[in-house]
Amino acid sequence: MSEAVAAYFEDHKESKDLGRRALRGGIVSIIIQYGNAVLQIAAAIVLARLLAPEDFGLVAIITVLTSFAPLLIDFGLLDATAQRSRITPAQVSGLFWVSTGIGVVVAVIVAACSPLIAWAYDEPRLQPIALCVAVTFVLSGLTNQHMALLRRTMQFGRIGQIQLFGTLAGTVVAIAAAIAGYGYWALVLRPIVSSFCIVAAAWSACRWRPGAPVFDDEVRSMVRFGLHVVGFTVAYTLSRAVDRIALGLFYRPDQVGFYQNAMNLYENSIYSALNQMHAVGSAALSKLQSNPDALRQKYEAALSLLAFFVMPVAAILSVTAEDLTVILLGQKWQAAGALLSIIALRGISHVVEGSQGWLHLSLGRADRWQTWGIVSLVVQGAAVFAGLPFGPVGVAWGVVIGCSLIALPSVIYAGRPIGIGTELVIRAVGPQTIGAVVTAAAGWWLQATLLAGHSGLPRMILSGCFCACIYLAVVVGLFRRWEPLRVAGTIIQELVGKR
Repeated sequence: MSEAVAAYFEDHKESKDLGRRALRGGIVSIIIQYGNAVLQIAAAIVLARLLAPEDFGLVAIITVLTSFAPLLIDFGLLDATAQRSRITPAQVSGLFWVSTGIGVVVAVIVAACSPLIAWAYDEPRLQPIALCVAVTFVLSGLTNQHMALLRRTMQFGRIGQIQLFGTLAGTVVAIAAAIAGYGYWALVLRPIVSSFCIVAAAWSACRWRPGAPVFDDEVRSMVRFGLHVVGFTVAYTLSRAVDRIALGLFYRPDQVGFYQNAMNLYENSIYSALNQMHAVGSAALSKLQSNPDALRQKYEAALSLLAFFVMPVAAILSVTAEDLTVILLGQKWQAAGALLSIIALRGISHVVEGSQGWLHLSLGRADRWQTWGIVSLVVQGAAVFAGLPFGPVGVAWGVVIGCSLIALPSVIYAGRPIGIGTELVIRAVGPQTIGAVVTAAAGWWLQATLLAGHSGLPRMILSGCFCACIYLAVVVGLFRRWEPLRVAGTIIQELVGKR
């Protein structure tokens, strides 16, 4: 085994620069992720001008019906490999063949059901679309363990580059096919090309190659771990989708469309950053699972730093949501902006709630994570149905309130095995939370009074600057929480210096 490959299988152990490596990887991966999001938004705008709504509708039907397939293919084995303190090449090979086998089975099931889908929707064009989309599930199984090994060695920048490369390649091919007049096939080709490119890039970046599998007790333990991760992921995905499912049952499609676009803007701004930090946080803290004191300390520092930067972004997004939405999507989407101003507030508590996964995975307690996924689904479902009589606005407030109610309990439950409680969480994010709430309130007041007569772009810029100043005045000036600025500045200087 070469030295480069051997590095993927080194035992997890604490290192002096672990925190700095995690921060550096987190910053790089978030920057790349936002670049990826900008590319996807640009591609959506271009393709929307080249294709008909019917083209998007045909592909969307298959996409929705198969949305849970990637979760089943991953099966939590990516997290299992990255989290395990000790692992061998033969064991990873076993996980690789399990993941690949699941991908093939899912692809065969989708292909076999393609005639049924076409019959159910009375649309024969859905059958060839489903057959082609099934290819992506096979390809997905071929990359999971390579990406897991890159995460295990904290190569988050490389992972981001692979994802960006796949998005770019798929976008270029889709636009070319749309220009050539291939219609909805442009949208079908996009994920297939992206998946092929990700496989090629992942295998090139990670030189490990699968061999004969070993299915020992350790591998079976990791499969059980993965099963619990899948349980949480499915429950959490349902909790995130229950708002749109409920709206679709009781309200007009245009109301659902406004809500969906508001949620898309939130997910491409706030949720994408939190999702990237989940990969960084769980991988970094997994190296400290044998040292609970160090794990608590690093978790508190990481949560405090993340909250310092993400919470004010959520507050500013809430204040500027209507202007931002109209500028990006046009005047007809103003109702989506009003919904986004509410949904963006979820980001304040989402920072805390999202960090629970770091603890569950680093401690190897995916079973507890699965249990909390069910709790989250019940709470979010109840919150959505409580707000449903009041329309999309009521549902949006229900989502925000539901997330806020379970944020602190989620971390207390996750951290109980190592003594993480209310005091630690408040110490880590208390000033940032107060600062974000005050910022949002002050920004709304400014919008409704002094800036009411201004046009969209100037009002958005002035509001953003005002909110940033208010947040810094509260958190840095009043609470003296300036350490995150110093740490982030040091990391950025290092990154610029290396470039």
